[in-house]
Amino acid sequence: MKLKITQMLEQHLKEAHKLYNYYIVNSYANFEEDEVSFRDFYKNYKNITDNKLPYIVALGDKKVIGIAYLNKFRDKSGYRFAFENTIYVSNDHIKDGIGSKLLGKLINVSKKNKKIKKIVAVIGGIDSKASLKVHQKFGFKKSGVLKDIGFKNNKWIDAILMQKNI
Repeated sequence: MKLKITQMLEQHLKEAHKLYNYYIVNSYANFEEDEVSFRDFYKNYKNITDNKLPYIVALGDKKVIGIAYLNKFRDKSGYRFAFENTIYVSNDHIKDGIGSKLLGKLINVSKKNKKIKKIVAVIGGIDSKASLKVHQKFGFKKSGVLKDIGFKNNKWIDAILMQKNI
């Protein structure tokens, strides 16, 4: 498989949307309970790219097999230098190192943006070993746990917080 990591373009959005919704339906990595409409997914993409934040895609043989982006950590002005990362990899490629490649590229792109000083990872506490490991590999440090903060599929879920200075 030929892997290419590049900027997300509108032509990738339909496949990326499908990947995003896969994680809503099939995992505890995303705390959404209902699938996101394409319209809302597109609005989020435009908001991120209009704010000149990184939104990248992993293409395997020209098909979307992973996405990664930064979004505001919180809307309050004091958080203006902190951004939350999101990374999803196709279930068929989960152990192929794509998440690591996406995170590495996301960090490198972020270093070129003077607005980005901190990256926060908010990781669901169920089945999170691989996500924790890849973030640790890139220098993220665990900064706390919000116990039983999320509720999905009749389960309370911890949110593990990690952060990295850029």
